[in-house]
Amino acid sequence: MAEELLIMLKRVLFYDLLISISVFIIAYSLFRNYCLYILIGIIAAAFNFFLNSVSTNFIFSNQQQNYKIYMTISSFIRVAIVCTIGILLYNYNEASIIPFLIGYSLHFLAVIIGSLKIKN
Repeated sequence: MAEELLIMLKRVLFYDLLISISVFIIAYSLFRNYCLYILIGIIAAAFNFFLNSVSTNFIFSNQQQNYKIYMTISSFIRVAIVCTIGILLYNYNEASIIPFLIGYSLHFLAVIIGSLKIKN
């Protein structure tokens, strides 16, 4: 794995951890019923980000001839994983989908903060 990718993954996952802890403390005191769903969203987004980074690095570092096919398959697998989690949560409790999406969206905050730190 490329050194830059490893540094980026560590930083973004560190910020995901900080955001998760902060959100857990706030959500547990205000929205105790939805705290778990927010954390599941953050974890799903972080896992998706990790899979995307590793698969993209693997495909381009090995200079695969059919990289478009591999990228498409990788994207479908990642989308299927997140959709499956969302569907399971929705079937369990319809109101859980909004906190899940909020948690999933909070991962982008970690990506932005991590990118700003790398840029500087």
